[in-house]
Amino acid sequence: MSDSPVETVTSRARWKHALVWMVGMGLLAWLLWHVPMATLRGALATPSAGIWALTLLGLIVSYLMRAARLQVVMGLNATHGGPRLAGLRLDALRVILMHNAAVNLLPMRAGELSFPWLASRQLGMPLDRSVASLLWMRLQDLAVLLALGLMFWPGLTPIVRMASLSLLVGLWMGGVWTLKRLHGVVQAQGTTRRHPVANKLASLMGKLHTALIEPHHHRPAAWAFTWANWTIKLAAGALLMSTITHTDGLVAWSGALGGELAAVVPLQGPAGFGTYEAGVWAGFAVNLPAQAPALLRAVPAALALHLCFLVCAVLAGALAWATPGWSTPRLPD
Repeated sequence: MSDSPVETVTSRARWKHALVWMVGMGLLAWLLWHVPMATLRGALATPSAGIWALTLLGLIVSYLMRAARLQVVMGLNATHGGPRLAGLRLDALRVILMHNAAVNLLPMRAGELSFPWLASRQLGMPLDRSVASLLWMRLQDLAVLLALGLMFWPGLTPIVRMASLSLLVGLWMGGVWTLKRLHGVVQAQGTTRRHPVANKLASLMGKLHTALIEPHHHRPAAWAFTWANWTIKLAAGALLMSTITHTDGLVAWSGALGGELAAVVPLQGPAGFGTYEAGVWAGFAVNLPAQAPALLRAVPAALALHLCFLVCAVLAGALAWATPGWSTPRLPD
């Protein structure tokens, strides 16, 4: 007797998750093979208490910036909510902290799926609105990360920086125009006799179009908080890794940027281990000679920073989960 469609899908999902875990853990094992544990312990012990404190402060401020961005993007400023701290809605902060913990802990960016549910339960937002907002915020994140890389990448001349940033802006505007046109074409085709893949494309186009036409998504404050979040987080990571590797701050910035860009890749191991460290190493490698001492210390520095990020994300998520008083009343099931 052949397997049912549900069993086939479940089996494929299991194999996919197993492959992701094997890739992530295999990459991490390969990195650790080249990084003795004594070197990792030395990396953790190198930064002073003040450096660790500044790194943690940068992470905390970045959480606040993300919550403020969420408050703007979802139009929560003018609506009644739970308690606030200096204008920041604590229910929005609670959603960000629990979502961030899920993203850090689950493989294949599966933690992203928690956001629509959290936004619906904690903020009273419709599911489709939450999905569109998440999609928009991820597009903003990618655009700002690329812009920050072009602005501070070591060795680029001012002319190259300006030309690259202009090209990035042009690609963004062209991409927005193209997506709007594609949405119109897909809608005009209707849904009759459409291939399942085309239906999925139509659904994606619809979500993108919703994200593009939502006025709150384009508010200058949303962009300002996105820039502030990534600038502070990358600076905190660069500070820690520069201290561990004894290298220039801009090189360490490139490593921190490489790690964040690697996190965009859907193929992620458990807690992002392996891919993040590989991205950090690549960011260092393109700016340093092959046998540079700082490059040899890049992976233990990345592991130290990654552990810091992970511990902070889990503790902050646990604190948010244990503080239901931050939330507005939940929607009925």
